[in-house]
Amino acid sequence: MNILLVYPSQLDANGQPMRYRQAYMPPLALALIAALTPERHRVRVVNDLVETIDYAGSYDLVAITALTSQAPRAYQIADRFRARGVKVVIGGIHASLLPDEAAVHADAVMVGEAEELWEGLLDDAAAGRLQSRYTCSGHPSLDRLLIPRWDGFDLSRYRKSIGPRRMPRLQLYTTRGCLYACKYCTVSKFFGKTYRHKPIANVLREIEASRADAYFFVDDNIVCDIDYSKELFKALRVTGIRWLSQASTQLLDRPELIELAAAAGCKSLFLGIESISPTVLRSVRKGFNRPDAYPELFSRLERAGIRPLVSMMIGLDQDTPEDIQHTLEYLLKHRVHNVYLSIYSPLPGTDLYAEMEQAGRIIERDWSKYDLAHVVCRPLHFTPEELERTYWQLYARLYAPGTIAARLLSDLAGLRTGPATLLRNLAIQGHMYRQIRQQVHPLSMGIGPPAA
Repeated sequence: MNILLVYPSQLDANGQPMRYRQAYMPPLALALIAALTPERHRVRVVNDLVETIDYAGSYDLVAITALTSQAPRAYQIADRFRARGVKVVIGGIHASLLPDEAAVHADAVMVGEAEELWEGLLDDAAAGRLQSRYTCSGHPSLDRLLIPRWDGFDLSRYRKSIGPRRMPRLQLYTTRGCLYACKYCTVSKFFGKTYRHKPIANVLREIEASRADAYFFVDDNIVCDIDYSKELFKALRVTGIRWLSQASTQLLDRPELIELAAAAGCKSLFLGIESISPTVLRSVRKGFNRPDAYPELFSRLERAGIRPLVSMMIGLDQDTPEDIQHTLEYLLKHRVHNVYLSIYSPLPGTDLYAEMEQAGRIIERDWSKYDLAHVVCRPLHFTPEELERTYWQLYARLYAPGTIAARLLSDLAGLRTGPATLLRNLAIQGHMYRQIRQQVHPLSMGIGPPAA
């Protein structure tokens, strides 16, 4: 069969796809689907953020994976192909949590992780017996060696990382699942509340096969299992790669992992600190975060050469305008270089969504606006317009030219960075400044502004 794999963009306020000059990283989900596809099939991959979809192409099957904010664009694409008689399958987190909705736009819906579903689905499609629903009965083992296929991507569409191979940063994973159950998060709903490991030998095989200089390990908490993390970091040390990932703030209780990660090439870690208020954190079942320990964690990471990338939410039920002002003062005081803000949003399938739905507080049904930069449920201490305005004002204060300059000067004064790192930090700060001026979420994965 001729198979098209599509990573959809997001629709703008006019219902048009948002497209960018470049993207940061090629999507891992499609590289894994391509790797699961037997060689007798021909596969083409299109990233809708930066490429044009050929609807007139000769395809036997189109497969689309989508997060919630991408779902309306995914449905647009699916409807156009189905109007031509092309079979369409939709999978990913959104379709898995709302399969009946996705089924309106697809011939088949994949519910759950693809490893145990995709090859059987292809056999059925080739034989003309495609089923309407393919559901993973559990969570597959990660023992199987599955090397992502990047050969089907147009890698010229992605920003090159610093390194001799001049390739974009690639995505890999070493673990799946999360032991926590934060009220707002879809991770444990999709990947489960268990913590599964990939054999470290397989991680090294993937790195060797892809031959990139830089990686994003998409693990939701790469330091959850201390023993596994120690062995992983020791093994990564000999590869010479640079990487970033995501970690729990409980990393502070495991300082030896910070040093091991730094020695293994870790340059940045996303930290979901979410709030500086213990009361707020308890309300979303994240009371294990300790705001009083944040500054020490930031300092330890910086001293090790790891830049903390801090994720925070605003607009929670306990948040007042005064609280948000205190958050701004806190971030400026501690010179946190990279802050990623989200508006408190109930994603479908989460406990938070069910709670807000029952309370009648959902005010937006357009999934395109579930991008963490729009107000989709009624806040308690703001009007929706006030909260969105406050969100962009807070971002603008954090990334004002003077604030950016002060951060970079503090790095120089503290002798914490060399010229190459300084230039990289300046580029990141400049990207944040431009995205915020365009009111585009900095984690949109596109290098903007979106094309008109």
